[in-house]
Amino acid sequence: MQLKKILLSTILTISILGTAIPPVSVSAAPYAATNKTYTLKITGKKQKKKACGANYKGKTIKTKAPGFIRSNTTMYSAYYVFQKGLGVSYSYSSKTWKITLKRGPQTITMKRGSKYAYVNGKKTKMPTPARRVYSYRQKKNFIYVPGSFCAKHLGFQYSWSSRKRTGTFVLKNSNNTTNKNTTSNNNASNEQYVQLKKPSGLSSNSITTTDDYHNRRLILNIKGNYSSFFKNSSNRYIAPDSNFRSYSVSYSGGYTRIYIRPRKNTIKAYQVTQTASYIKVRYAAPKSIYKRIIVIDAGHGGKDSGATAYGYKEKNMTLKIVQAAKKYFDNNPNYKVYYTRLSDTYPSLSARSDLANNVGADRFYSVHINSAGSSSTGTETLYNSKGYKSTSGLTSYKWSAAIHPYIRSATGFKNRGLVNRTGLAVLRHTKTASTLTEIGFISNKSEAKKMNKNLSNYGKAVYNSVAASFNKYPSKR
Repeated sequence: MQLKKILLSTILTISILGTAIPPVSVSAAPYAATNKTYTLKITGKKQKKKACGANYKGKTIKTKAPGFIRSNTTMYSAYYVFQKGLGVSYSYSSKTWKITLKRGPQTITMKRGSKYAYVNGKKTKMPTPARRVYSYRQKKNFIYVPGSFCAKHLGFQYSWSSRKRTGTFVLKNSNNTTNKNTTSNNNASNEQYVQLKKPSGLSSNSITTTDDYHNRRLILNIKGNYSSFFKNSSNRYIAPDSNFRSYSVSYSGGYTRIYIRPRKNTIKAYQVTQTASYIKVRYAAPKSIYKRIIVIDAGHGGKDSGATAYGYKEKNMTLKIVQAAKKYFDNNPNYKVYYTRLSDTYPSLSARSDLANNVGADRFYSVHINSAGSSSTGTETLYNSKGYKSTSGLTSYKWSAAIHPYIRSATGFKNRGLVNRTGLAVLRHTKTASTLTEIGFISNKSEAKKMNKNLSNYGKAVYNSVAASFNKYPSKR
């Protein structure tokens, strides 16, 4: 009888405890499932879409934003599929609607809702626009881009399986991922590079680069403090190179900076590529990487003011013109531009020509402001009839003749034409086609005033003249 009471008491206790424990709640899977139907708002309309999947390196790319088909094109999340899954650098501006995808030398920019994208600066039509899509399941918006189009232009092969309702991304050979201004070294066994492991959670768009060519080094700028990680030698590999100079890491102002200096007195060009796990920095002679190399020189600078009059200084005018030109070149990856100066410094005359010679420039372009009597006026361009030719056979005269109409048109000043000057140091010692443009006369009060108001326009003319010259006289690399 006593045993029955104990058993009954135990059963009651278990029963009571069981009713006090709430049932375990099973939350919905955090990632989208291929072939499952999701409710999305696309172009303002509530729609049901059957999810499409994405594979890379034999694995499913996990995404909280389900892929879907629109206009016979698979749309994928720019963040989850391209950035997290494929290691592509991605950014989006909610103010301008601009979307940017980068992988190595390849850059795609597009605007939400537009059928046109810019691939390395070239306008290209897409099968369907990028969209902002609202997920009712996640209760948030995601940016979607056309998968096959972006894959193709970022160096991936893309194939679609209707049966599996999944797209597969395969990384192409690196020779297929270069832009128009990049050549490839096919001798991979001789490739010189630094490869770095990426710490967990470091996204591709947290990394930018600075080609600090005046100090013969590349700087990787990484948002956040990862200095101890990158200082650890086990997280980097430097391909055998007896001339490799230095690798160092520092942290300041919210950024980890990695300084890679391959040589002491040699300027190298760099190709930086990323995957989800690694950063690879390949370096080589500029001529082996870039097809279009130009050196632009802002005349005078620092201790040398150049010509002065009416409160204006030549060194300031030439610098502002070159800085304006740089803004255009920065948006066109088809050109690699080296600048003798971008601030109020004074490179020696030999340093200016040496820069062009060291990088194997196709063109050398020096910007100046003229000075003479107060009545002098006009735009002229100087060349050296005894100077060197470029790799394409372009002479100093032909180079000067190609740019002069653009500068003259921008100034609207008197046309003083082309002037042969064999004695100028930068035109004499630069071992490529060289030119020196005199925008106008600072000694003429009205011309000086007009120049000071239109320096940015002259910078645009510098850019346009360079682009036109390469179209007419392309480099032969």
